[in-house]
Amino acid sequence: MAQLTDKYDHLSAEYAQLKASHAQQRAESEQIKASQAQQKTEYEQQKATYKQLREMVMNMATHSGTCAPNPFWLYNHQPPPGSPPPPPAPPLY
Repeated sequence: MAQLTDKYDHLSAEYAQLKASHAQQRAESEQIKASQAQQKTEYEQQKATYKQLREMVMNMATHSGTCAPNPFWLYNHQPPPGSPPPPPAPPLY
């Protein structure tokens, strides 16, 4: 009878540990879910902000009527008035 009581007490203690561990894992899982929901909300807000900014930039470009020349493209570069013409291209053989 004493062996059965000791075995029961040991199993009861083990069960209590497992139950506490499960409760802790459940709490951590809920925290992760809450964090993911918050991150998703922040992502959606950033996405909406980006969309608004993009629309504003597109509207500004549409209403300005002209676009500034791209300084990295040589064919968009206009020499200052009165400057000499560029040298001729070398012949292709």
